[in-house]
Amino acid sequence: MKIYDSFHKIINDHLHILNDRNVFDKEKKMNSLNNIYDMICNFFNTSNNEENENFCSFFLDYLYDPLNILINDEFDECRIFVLKIYFLIEKNLNNILLDNILFKKINNEDNFLFICTSRLKEDENNKIIEEKEDIRLKIVEFLYTILSRHKKIYQQSSTIILNIFIYLEHILSALSVLVKDPYPLIKKQTCQLLYELNIGKETKQEYNKIYKDLLTNLLGSLNVRKNDTREVIMKCLKTIACLEINRSSLHNVTDCFKKICRTNTSNNVILEMVKCIEMWILNIKDLNNVEKAKLIFIIFLCMNLKILPSTIKRCYEVIENVCNDLYKHNTNSRDHLENKEHIYIFEKNENDLGVKNNYDEKYNKLLNNEKMEEIHDIFLKNINYIFTFPLNNISNNVHNFFCEIKEELYYEIISYEKSCLFDSNENLFGIITLFLLLTDKDSFYFIKHILSFIYKSYISFKYLNYPSTPLLVDDLLFVLHENLKNEHEKIYSYQYESFLYLSKQVYVILICGYLMPIELCIIEIAKMIFDENSVEKILTNFFIFNYKNENYKELNENITIDTKNHNMEGNNKNFVEDIKISTKDNSNNNNNNNINNNNDNSDYIFLNKNYEMYLQKCYNHINKKSNQPFMIERACSSDKEKEEFYSNDHMLINTNSIINKIDERKLNSIFLTYNIVEDQNIKQRDEKNIICYSLNEYGKNNNTCIIYQNKKIVLIILSQILGGYYIKKKNSENKRKELIINEECINFVFYLIHENIIYENYDSYAYILITLKHLIHIIENECKKYSNILFHFLIILQSNHNFCSDSEINNLMEEIEKYSERKKIYFYNYEYYNFIKNINNIINLNDINNFKYHIDILNILLYNITNDILNKYSRELMNFFYLIINKELNSLIKLEFLLFLNLFISRKKNVETFFFKNGKDILKNILLPLCTWKSGLSEAQIRKGVLFCMRELFINNILHIDIFKNNILIQNLICVLKSQIDDTWNHENREISISICSYIIKYVTNNNIILDLLDYLIKLLDDSNISIRISTTIGIHSIFQNNNLVLSKQKCEHIFPILLLHMDDDYKDVSQNIFSILKIAKGIDKEIFTKHARNSSECSNHAKSYKNILMNEI
Repeated sequence: MKIYDSFHKIINDHLHILNDRNVFDKEKKMNSLNNIYDMICNFFNTSNNEENENFCSFFLDYLYDPLNILINDEFDECRIFVLKIYFLIEKNLNNILLDNILFKKINNEDNFLFICTSRLKEDENNKIIEEKEDIRLKIVEFLYTILSRHKKIYQQSSTIILNIFIYLEHILSALSVLVKDPYPLIKKQTCQLLYELNIGKETKQEYNKIYKDLLTNLLGSLNVRKNDTREVIMKCLKTIACLEINRSSLHNVTDCFKKICRTNTSNNVILEMVKCIEMWILNIKDLNNVEKAKLIFIIFLCMNLKILPSTIKRCYEVIENVCNDLYKHNTNSRDHLENKEHIYIFEKNENDLGVKNNYDEKYNKLLNNEKMEEIHDIFLKNINYIFTFPLNNISNNVHNFFCEIKEELYYEIISYEKSCLFDSNENLFGIITLFLLLTDKDSFYFIKHILSFIYKSYISFKYLNYPSTPLLVDDLLFVLHENLKNEHEKIYSYQYESFLYLSKQVYVILICGYLMPIELCIIEIAKMIFDENSVEKILTNFFIFNYKNENYKELNENITIDTKNHNMEGNNKNFVEDIKISTKDNSNNNNNNNINNNNDNSDYIFLNKNYEMYLQKCYNHINKKSNQPFMIERACSSDKEKEEFYSNDHMLINTNSIINKIDERKLNSIFLTYNIVEDQNIKQRDEKNIICYSLNEYGKNNNTCIIYQNKKIVLIILSQILGGYYIKKKNSENKRKELIINEECINFVFYLIHENIIYENYDSYAYILITLKHLIHIIENECKKYSNILFHFLIILQSNHNFCSDSEINNLMEEIEKYSERKKIYFYNYEYYNFIKNINNIINLNDINNFKYHIDILNILLYNITNDILNKYSRELMNFFYLIINKELNSLIKLEFLLFLNLFISRKKNVETFFFKNGKDILKNILLPLCTWKSGLSEAQIRKGVLFCMRELFINNILHIDIFKNNILIQNLICVLKSQIDDTWNHENREISISICSYIIKYVTNNNIILDLLDYLIKLLDDSNISIRISTTIGIHSIFQNNNLVLSKQKCEHIFPILLLHMDDDYKDVSQNIFSILKIAKGIDKEIFTKHARNSSECSNHAKSYKNILMNEI
C-alpha cells in the first residue's frame, strides 16, 4: 500500500528514536516528531478515502503507542507536538476513521483520551499532573472538539459512532479539577466542555461525588473577572444544580448569585442567571417557599441593576412564565393599579406637565382641577420611569404566587438589607416596590419593616437638610420625572444620582400609601413618632386628648378661652356673627351632651365646634410645660415599674366612667381593628410551621432597636403616605367610585400634626405643609368641619418663612375658604383674639426658642388682622410689651422682641391708629428704658435694636404730634440719644442716634431744646469719623429748617465762624451739606455772617466756590 511504501523507509529511523527509552536528547525527539508531523500533513494534502483508511491502520500499528508514551514525556514541547499531530488527524479524518483511531483500543491504559484526561487530574499532593497551562488548554480543546463532533453526529443520526461517554466519569473528574484552574482560558474552555456534555441525562449514582465537587468548584469560580467565563459557568450551573444530589446546596447557589448581583452588571451574565432560576423553579421538585423566595429575590435584584431595559423585561417575563406554569388553571388578569396597560418606559408626551422656573406659577397650575385628573397617570409613568419596570397587567397567577411566598420573600429582603449595611441600599427601593406591586394589598403586614427601612435610608441621605429638598419631594408627585430630570440641577441644585435616590425613596412611600390601608400606615407612623409599639397606649392618649372633660381640673385659671359673645364691634361684622354662631353651636352641643353622653363619643376636639376646647388644652399644656421643674428620671427596668412610675400621667382621667368611655372608643377604633388583624396573621403563620423565621420572631431576635429621633424623616413619610392615598382617591373618582377616608383617621392625622408642629421641629414645617395639602385635597368638602384647626396650623407654618412658601400657604387658605365659606380674615382675627388674650401664659420668657416661635406667630397675626381688632385689643398687646420691660430677660430674647417690634412699626398697614394711640407709651415706657447705657457687646446690640425701632417710629410719621410738645419726654429722649452718640466704640449706633435727632428736631417747639442740641451737634463736626460728620451736618440742617429756632446775635457770632471753618472740610459731602446750612443760616443775621465770611480763609477749591456763591447771594 502507498502509505506503507512512502512512510516505511523514512519513518523507521524516527520511530526508533521515539521508541528508544534511552534517548534523552530533546532535540532528537523534537526533530523526529516534526518530521512525522510534516509527513502526515503532506500525506493528507494528496490522499483519498482509501488511503486515509490505510493510514488509520498504519497509525494504530506504528504511531499510536509511541504517541501515547510521549503524551507523558517530561519535555513540554514533545507533549505539545503529540497534541498537534492529533489535532491534524481530527481535522482530516471522517468520523468513522477517527473513531477507529480513538476508540479502537478501549482499555484505559492504552487509550489516548483516557491518558490525556488522566493528566488533567490531581496527584496525591492535590496538584494537577499536567503542569503546563498551554498543554492543559490543548487537551481540553481537543476533548471539546471530539465532543462537538459526537453531538453533531447524534443530531444527524441515531447511531452513535464516537462513544466518548465511556470515559465520562474520568472526564468529569478532570473537569471538576480544571474548573478551579487559575488560567482564565482553561476555566472558560472547561466550562464550555462541561456544558456540552449535557450531564443532566447521565445521573448515575457513582457520579454523585463528582457532581457535588463540580457544583462547589463552579460556585467558587464565579468570582472570575471575565464575564464571558461567568456566562458559561452559569450555563453549567443551570443543569448541575438541578441534580438531586445537589438539592441541598441550592441556598449556597443563591448566596453566590446575590454576591454577583452586587458586583456585576453584565446583561449577558444577568440573562444566564435568570435562565438558571427559571429552570430551577420549574424543574426542581418540591421547592419550598423559602427556596422559591430566595430565587425570586435574585430576579428582583437583577431587575434593579443598571442593565438594559430589554434585560429587565426578560426578568419579568421569567416571573410570569414561572407563575403561569405553577398556576396553569388560572390565566385571568388582575385589576391592579389600573385595568389597562401602563407601560411608559422612556416615552415622552408633549402634553405632560412640565417644569416651570417660576414655582408659584407651577403650583397654581397644578392646583387646577383639570390637571389633578392627570396625577394618576403621572404616578404610573413615574413608577415605570424611575424603576424601569416593564409591568403590564399583573395576572392573578403572579399575584397568587407572590401572596404564597410573601413572608419568606420579605424575610429575604430584610436579610439582604442587613447584609449590605455599609453598602448602598438603592437597589432595595426597587425591590420593595416590586414586592408591593406584585403582592398588592396583601403586603400590609410588612408596613412596619418597610417604613423602618425607609427611615434608615433617609438618615444616610446627604441632601436631607438641603433647602430645596421639600420642594422636590412635593414636585415628584405632581410632575413627570423625565421633565424634572432635565431641571434637577437648575431648580433644585441636585446631583442626578442623589435626585434619583430621593425619587426612589419617595415613590416607595407613595406606593405604600396607594396600596395599603391608610389607617394601618398612619398608626405605624404614629408608633415611630411616639416611640411606642403599643397601639392601645397611643389610642388612649389620642382619646384622652379628644375627650371634652367639663371638669378639667388641670386648667390654669389664667387661661382665657371665652365662648360667649365678645361684643366685637366695628366694621368686621363677619367676625361678630361667626362668634355668635360658634357660641350658639357650642351651647347646643353642651345641652345635647347633658341629655345624651353617647354623643360625646363621636366628637373630636379638632372639629370647629370644639376648637375653643382645643385651644384651651394647647395653651394650658404650654403653660404647664413652662412651669415644669427640671427632672432627672431613673430608668425603669420593667413594664410594671414603668406604669407605676408614670402613673401620674393619667391624672386627667379621674373617674371610672371616663375610663370606660375611652376604653369603649378604643374598642371601636379602626386602628385597633387593624392591629387585631395583624396579630391574627402572625398567629396563623406561626401555626403553618413555615421553614423560615417569621417576621415576628425576627423582630424579637433582632437586638438592634431603632429610635426614631429625626421627626423630619417621619413627617416626610407621613406626607407621602397621604400623597399615595390622594392618588388612589383621584383614581377612584375617575372610575366613579367613592373613596371616603375614615373620620377617626382624619382626626388622628390632625393629632399627629398637633404633636409635631412645635418649635423644636421648625425644620420639618415644610413637610407638615405638604401633609396638610394632601389632607385638604383628600377630605375636600369636609374641610368646612375642620377649617379652624386647618387655619391654625397654616398660620403656625406661615410664621416660618425659611421652610414654607407663603404662596403655597395662601393657596391652601383659599382652598379652605372655598369649602368653609368663610373669609380668611375671620380666621386671622379669631386666632389673634385667642392668642393675645393668653399671650402672657403662652410665651415662655425663659426659653429663647419658645419665645421666637410664638413671637413669629404673633407677627403673622398682626400683619393679617383688621385694624379694628388690633385697636380693640391694643391694651392686651401693650401689656405684653410691658411684660418684656418689667422682667430681667436674656439679651437674645430682648433682641428678638426688638426685631419683632421693628417689623411691626415698619409695616405701615393698619397700624397708624394703634401707634397714634400707644406711640407715646411705647417710646417712653418700652424703648427708652431698653436704651439705657450698659457695658457689654450684647447690651450694645440691644441699644442698636431700640434705635432702629425709634427711627422707624419717626420716619413713618405715625406718632401723635403732641409728643413733640412734651418737653420732658423730648429732653429725656435727646439725653438718651446723646449718651449713644458719646459711645465712640459703636459708630453705627452713633450714626443712627444722630439721624433720629435729625427727625425729631424738625418738629420740636422748645427753643432751648433746639439750641442745646445745636451746640451738641456743632461739637461733633470735629469728629474724626466721616460718616458721623456727614450725619451731623444733616442734623444741623434739620435744626435750621425748624421755624421755631431763634438765634441771638451772640449765638450767631459763635456758630458762623465754626460753620465756615468746617465748610473747608476735606470731604466734599461735608462741605456741601454745610453750604446748604449756611444758605439758610445767613438769612438769620446777614451782617454777622458777612463779617465772618470775609475774614475766613479756605484751602479747598470746593469751599472757595461755595463761599463765592454765598457772598454773591448777599
